Amino acid sequence: MKVAVIALCALLSGAAPLLAQDSPQFDVAGTYGFMRDTNRGQNFPAGWAVAATGHVNDWAGVVTEVGGGSTTCTNCQRGPFASEAFRGRDLHLRVLTFMGGPRVTAHGLGTVTPFAQMLFGGAHLSGGIEWDGALNTGFAYQPGAGVDFHAGPKVSFRIQGDYRIIRTTGHNNNQSRVLTGVVYNFGSQ
Repeated sequence: MKVAVIALCALLSGAAPLLAQDSPQFDVAGTYGFMRDTNRGQNFPAGWAVAATGHVNDWAGVVTEVGGGSTTCTNCQRGPFASEAFRGRDLHLRVLTFMGGPRVTAHGLGTVTPFAQMLFGGAHLSGGIEWDGALNTGFAYQPGAGVDFHAGPKVSFRIQGDYRIIRTTGHNNNQSRVLTGVVYNFGSQ
């Protein structure tokens, strides 16, 4: 019993300095993204996202994100309303999102900071995704998680994965996305 109490005290005394480590008040991330539209089997290799996070305390924050992705689709199916005159043409497909929501972060784990988030907002689809010349804007939600690898006190490298659902014109568009980029931290709590 004494050994268990001593081990517990040692564990808790070692955890206190980890929890006392500074966490940023605010961070900004710029990332490259690769997205896959699972409904159409289409890759969007030219993606990006910019995110800003305000940290409320050591574990909770609020994140806003603007992101986009584009691809050229050759002979792609563009939905039930596409006319025969435009089938077989190359299309430049684009997705633009504006989202925000809560983030839970585990600061104080040494050189890594894992996080999980749930974003809600809008998505704008263009380039004939639904029918010729269509521009659709719909509700989107996006659960995701990632890890920041600290390169110094202010700079980190991020790896992140998301799964986005966009609700437009009566159906869902499902998209998975992988991001990598740089994070800059401002201030400390």
